[in-house]
Amino acid sequence: MADDLHEKGIKLRAQLWGEEASRKRHEDFKSFDPFFADFLNDQLFAQIWTRPGLPIKSRSLITMAALMVLGRRPELRTHMRGALNLGITAGEIKELIIHLSQYGGVPTAVEAIRALREVTSPD
Repeated sequence: MADDLHEKGIKLRAQLWGEEASRKRHEDFKSFDPFFADFLNDQLFAQIWTRPGLPIKSRSLITMAALMVLGRRPELRTHMRGALNLGITAGEIKELIIHLSQYGGVPTAVEAIRALREVTSPD
């Protein structure tokens, strides 16, 4: 059962960030604490993100909204990359930012605009 959860979480994360990036991130967390790394993978990604009640794109949009309003810019950038990998367009993320500017405030939106520009601008 634990192995099934682990693989389910790894598969979901690969959808968001690609296999190499998701494995690297998992290994980074593992070097911090193996239990924490497995907990995030198995509980958050394998059990929460894969629940049948919402499609993955909806969960991605909700996650970006929460991170934006909470002011968690580094994680917001990470989830913006994941959203783009899922097929959510930069235009849809832009609309999310504009919509949330009325609930989370203009400074919050400005930070999200910066994050989106970082994610979508060529290196």
